[in-house]
Amino acid sequence: MSKELPAGYSQGPLRPYYTSHSLSNANRKSSWTSLDNLLVFIILLFSLLRLYKLYVPDRVVFDEIHTIKDIKHYYLGEIFVDVHPPLGKLIYFYISKFFKFDLLELEDVQQIGDLYPSNFPFLWLRLFSGLCGIGHVLLTFLTLKLTCNSLVSFIVALFVCFENSMVTDSRLIMLDGPLLFFQSLVIFNYKSFSQRRQFSRAWWVFLVLTGVSLGLNISTKLSGWFNYIWIGVVTAVQLWEILGDLKVSVIQWVFHIVARIFALLVIPLTIYASVFHIHFGLLPKEGSGSGFLSPHFRSSLQDYEATPLPILFGSTVTIKHNRLEKYLSSHDANYPRGSQFQQVSLYEFPDENNEWVIETKHRYYENKVMTTKKDIKEGAIVRLYHKKTGHYLHVSDNNAPLSEHDYTYEVSCNETRGLLGDVNYEFKLRTVTKKPHSENNLPLIKLRNTETVFQLIHREMNCILMSHETRLPAWGNHQNEVVCVKEGTIPNSLWYIELNSHPLLDKPEDLKKFPRFTFWQKLVEIHKVMFRLNKSFTIKHEYSSYPIEWPFLNRGILFFNNAGLKQIDEEPSLIYYVGNVAVYYLVFLVVLFNCWRYFVFAFINMNPYKAPSESPEYKTTFYANSWQYLLGWAINYLPYFTMERNLYLHHYLSALSFGIMLLGQYLNYRYSKNKIIGIILIGVASTAVIYWFVRLIPIIYGLPWTLKSCLRFRGTSFFNWDIDCLAYTG
Repeated sequence: MSKELPAGYSQGPLRPYYTSHSLSNANRKSSWTSLDNLLVFIILLFSLLRLYKLYVPDRVVFDEIHTIKDIKHYYLGEIFVDVHPPLGKLIYFYISKFFKFDLLELEDVQQIGDLYPSNFPFLWLRLFSGLCGIGHVLLTFLTLKLTCNSLVSFIVALFVCFENSMVTDSRLIMLDGPLLFFQSLVIFNYKSFSQRRQFSRAWWVFLVLTGVSLGLNISTKLSGWFNYIWIGVVTAVQLWEILGDLKVSVIQWVFHIVARIFALLVIPLTIYASVFHIHFGLLPKEGSGSGFLSPHFRSSLQDYEATPLPILFGSTVTIKHNRLEKYLSSHDANYPRGSQFQQVSLYEFPDENNEWVIETKHRYYENKVMTTKKDIKEGAIVRLYHKKTGHYLHVSDNNAPLSEHDYTYEVSCNETRGLLGDVNYEFKLRTVTKKPHSENNLPLIKLRNTETVFQLIHREMNCILMSHETRLPAWGNHQNEVVCVKEGTIPNSLWYIELNSHPLLDKPEDLKKFPRFTFWQKLVEIHKVMFRLNKSFTIKHEYSSYPIEWPFLNRGILFFNNAGLKQIDEEPSLIYYVGNVAVYYLVFLVVLFNCWRYFVFAFINMNPYKAPSESPEYKTTFYANSWQYLLGWAINYLPYFTMERNLYLHHYLSALSFGIMLLGQYLNYRYSKNKIIGIILIGVASTAVIYWFVRLIPIIYGLPWTLKSCLRFRGTSFFNWDIDCLAYTG
């Protein structure tokens, strides 16, 4: 008599095999009941706490300032760049556009703590973020309801509802509220799709909705791509399981692949590209982001002013680093050590400090240089005169400011007009290549505006002028260091001319004419800018932190403090961004527990000769679903350990959301295995979550608190949170 096989397996010709049909049916919980309707109503009722006193404070809070500035750019049509895709900013812009206001009044909003103008719809913008937060809570319940009982799903949804950091973020004009909502949409739709009969109408609907929500998620913040990776991994595992199902033919398996390519690749990427197409269409003019873009990109903007193509001795130019897209610049400040001459660095924005005059190696005679057309050819010897400060580019034998190597030299500015021939101020022009938009090979022979890519070799030191991503300290305004290096890396030593002017180049035929810059070229370049900008956030911030600290809540972030800003009738208000201690620690503990459980599970079950054994449904459900949430937590958390940029506690939110789902799956497992233990765990966890939410309500909502209560909290808390209790002194 054959042994009965566990759910999810069928008997093959030689051995049992896993099927792709039966397990999803086994994981599905009972149908929707009137109790679920009641629980949804209660969840929505509690979730309204997200909207409590949204008008407090009526000032700019933390990163709201970035969103407000982006809204202004959209209204003016001026190009700007940001590290994140534009969907969230576009939504906020269209909401503000619906509620008309005077843009001139918004000009006074320049920094954190500024009062919002009376007619600016900041309350409606915060309301959208708050509604996204409510949607996140509700979708958490609906997702867990697919594989857990109603009670556990309800309790864990309330964990999200009372999670301090999620509450704070969802009440502000920031991107994290929409991001978490779209992420929860991705998870809910994918889990729903996975549990439907293959190729049924519901199966197709949820598959397509997964693609749509995924497109919205990746279009909101750069970190949304972590969820794209998550979908890719769980889809690959699912396709592998279907491949091993003997009931599924090869043709059907191919259909599975094609369906997923359409829904999970074509749809989200189409949405992603469409969002950028709208973004570019709203920004047709030059703006604050122009300096980050190539001249070819800028040539597609309406008010771009073309400059002459030929470059002559005597031309005033701006010189741009080919890889970093920043300007060679100098300003009236000296190095604190070394030669103590005038500093030279890279600067991100167009500015008169970026202007240089290309001169011959001989003493400068204006009448001779400015009245004669003399091309600058490959191998020419030049001097660079800084127009604003009146000094020449120079390389000294001192070590570079941030380098102790003998082969790196300090680059500075020194000496003035009247300088005779001196090799310490002379550079040899070496042409390396040309830009793709060049019309011919002439840029390899003569120096051409925006076309010639070159190196500058110092004659005395025989070193190459270069720059890199390393930034100078505060005395150098945190600008990129420029050095002269013997045998420097080629990408870091390449330059090109972006702007060019000369009195003799005043004819229309002298101007550089660019070929059309397509949307796809714009899309590629803007992503290069986004990644470069993301890497550049290395200036130490007072509230930055390390990923290892996030699960333990070592410190939070001061979002807002109106001390020193208060008007006569304004109450003290402080918003300190920090998580719910109970939620954070429970998530971390359940992650550790599940890692151990899966290690043991894999060790036992990876034996190919082990026959499958019957397991209780709650155990099968737990192992079939919790690995996906654990994977989502890891994908959204672990990559931050490899990043060198500034990081903050709010970067943990996406991983935390997955961790809460994992916590829900574990509580369901415990409750199903032993109801008494399960109820005790749920009760203790719920009490702790509510306690930490209630205790920190004043700094979540920016509500009045007393100095005595604040000091008492700091005195009894073992967390070293730098909450400024003096803000409550009145």
